Amino acid sequence: MVTNHNGIADKLLSNDKLYNSMKGNWQRTAKSGSGNITTTTGREGGKFYIKREQHNVEAIKRECKLYREAAERGVPDPLAPIMPDGKLGYRWMNLPKVISVRICDDYFGGMPWEAIKQDKTLKAQFYKVVQSEYPEFICYPGGKLPIPVDAPYPTKVGQQRFFKGI
Repeated sequence: MVTNHNGIADKLLSNDKLYNSMKGNWQRTAKSGSGNITTTTGREGGKFYIKREQHNVEAIKRECKLYREAAERGVPDPLAPIMPDGKLGYRWMNLPKVISVRICDDYFGGMPWEAIKQDKTLKAQFYKVVQSEYPEFICYPGGKLPIPVDAPYPTKVGQQRFFKGI
């Protein structure tokens, strides 16, 4: 599968008839700078693929659970953002990078989180996906995000949103 995360070289190679006609499977694995993410890219059966694995997901889940419990008891977080009412708020979520990329690929056509968060509606849709599919990464008290914009739930890439009729 060629996505925007494979880079320009893979997109060019995927259109090269000579390269595609050559047989051969390959794979390469690399770790992130922190060593938390292992990325494997390769070609198998004529198709490019990219797999990501994050090794600290369970630790992040545990941290979110502890943070949410402390927030529900009323323990203030000095690093939390200031809310619109002027009071100290709480962190909304702590989402692993691999899951963030998966959401971006599945629902937003590969648009990165850095671009999604610039638009209020897209950001609200992203939060709705996190709230329904990955609630274990929500740090906000009560486990529900205070999404300020009412936006429709996004449709997965390749799926149709509405019934076409006959």
